[in-house]
Amino acid sequence: MAKTFSVELSMREAPEQAQARAATALKDPARRLGLRLKSRGAAGLEYRPGVGFPFLLNLWRHLDRQHMTVKFDPGATGGARVTISGAVAGSKHAAAASSGYWTEGLGASPVT
Repeated sequence: MAKTFSVELSMREAPEQAQARAATALKDPARRLGLRLKSRGAAGLEYRPGVGFPFLLNLWRHLDRQHMTVKFDPGATGGARVTISGAVAGSKHAAAASSGYWTEGLGASPVT
């Protein structure tokens, strides 16, 4: 059963630049969670399980509703406020729910 998570970070860049950098920087962390970028829009980035081998495992991830959404909003003092939320497999939940998992690749800091 997929477990939900939500992490808030802040980045120095404006939301548009932060989103452009995050699309590249989050590729490997998302892949380790079993997700890949599916869509990129004004609202943010959407990640879903990939389709491929092993097919049954990927089908289970889709049926289990594993996903991740990354939203970029203007920060209170400039920069961008980044919200990463979604649901991942229980074995990967601890990593996804940790702000440290996301901060290194993004060059972001946790929101306190």
